[in-house]
Formats: sequence, structure tokens, C-alpha cells
Amino acid sequence: MMRQHFIRCAVIGGAFGLMAAATQSASAQNLLTNGNLDQCYAQEIVPGFFLPKPRNWVNDGSRAISGPYEDEMSSEPWAGPAPTPVTTDGDANPPDGVGIGADGGVFFKPFSGNATDGAATGHLYQDVAGAPGQTYTLTGWAGGEANALMQDAVLAIEFRNAGGLISMSSLSMLPTLVTPNGQAFNYKQYSVSGLAPVGTTIVRARVSMIGAMSNPAGGGQAFVVDDFVLSVPEPTSLAVVALGALGLVARRRRA
Repeated sequence: MMRQHFIRCAVIGGAFGLMAAATQSASAQNLLTNGNLDQCYAQEIVPGFFLPKPRNWVNDGSRAISGPYEDEMSSEPWAGPAPTPVTTDGDANPPDGVGIGADGGVFFKPFSGNATDGAATGHLYQDVAGAPGQTYTLTGWAGGEANALMQDAVLAIEFRNAGGLISMSSLSMLPTLVTPNGQAFNYKQYSVSGLAPVGTTIVRARVSMIGAMSNPAGGGQAFVVDDFVLSVPEPTSLAVVALGALGLVARRRRA
């Protein structure tokens, strides 16, 4: 009897999991603003020199010796090619004169780390209102050229409140980031999920370049990212899916 009960539970769980995944991808909304990174603003890198960076996102760059700096990343029109989704939210004629056209991505610069200034670390993140007990999923595209030298490249969801970080779910993309796959920049889609703990009021979606250094061998050293989605299943969708899964199991038992 115990074995039979376990099998039935496994079938219910499997049916629910498959149907929930399909429903989430179809109905969950992106909680991020400018998740496709197309809309930009002009950021002064050094006096009189500006580069585009994605609106509604915060970027934080520093080098281990010289400290904070702004040239750890920039938005670029060539940084988000296929297989990333084609999006057209960018402004070809931005009012501040700095933009990337309709579609683009973010270019992290591992080669900006060096012996004089120290290893380079850059974080790109966006905060949204969060609630405890919800499971959040962050997906995004990332790729790297073969000669990019980094200690890590991370996709993360941080659960926070006014006091700071409570907990975090993170994924190291480095093991597969530069693995050749026949795509531009070896682009691949990554995903990380986490359950918001008690006390969560803020959910932070983050992608990071950590401990990067210029490669003395030269060659292509880009680390690029594009098209992020932060989502949570809608409660009404989950209720419908649960009923559907139970009905499916019931039909199987009658058969």
C-alpha cells in the first residue's frame, strides 16, 4: 500500500509540475521594467565622455585597487543578437543623444581589470516589490567570448528588506558561459529560482561580472547579457492548474 500511495503522489506531482511550468511561462508577467535592456540613458564615464546604459537598472562597478568606476559595462547595439529575442523598444533618436537603436544588450568589460587598478567587478540590478512565500524565477541570456577572464559570472535573485539582504538564490554561469554552441558570443539562456523568506519586501534581479582581468593573450573578451524576465506564478493560474492535474490523474485511474 505504501508503494502504491507513493506512485500516485508522484504522478500527481509530475502532472502538476508540467502543467504549472507551462502555465507560468504562458501567463506570468515580467516584473522588471526594461527587462530587454533596449531603453538607455547617457552616463558620464569620465568628464565629457558619455556611454549608454540601460534605463531603470542600477550599475555598480569597482576595481579591487582603484575603487569605483563607470566603464565596467555599457549598452551596445551589437550585444544582443540571435538567439536572444528580437525586441524593438529602443529609441533610435534618444533625447539625450545616446542610444543603441531598437534592439541591443549589455556589454560587460572583463578587460577593464588590470594589475594597476585591480580585478574588475560589475553588478547590474533592478529592485521590485516582493512578498514572502512567493517563488520568483529570473531568466536571462548571457554569453562570453573565449578569452574572457573572470572569477565568476553570476545570475542571482536577492531577497531584501529595508535592513538589507535576507537571503539569495544564485547561479554561476561561468562553467558554460564560453562553451562553444554555434551562436554569437556563445549566447545561452539561464534561469534561477528562489522562495522569498519571511520579511521580504524587495526582490532584486542581478547579473554580475566578478573578479575580471584583462587577458594578456588578447582576443575576444566580451561578456554580454540581454532579455531578462523576473516572474512569479499567478495564484489563480496555479489553482486552475491544480484542479486540471487532479482531473488528469482521476481519468488515468478510471482508465
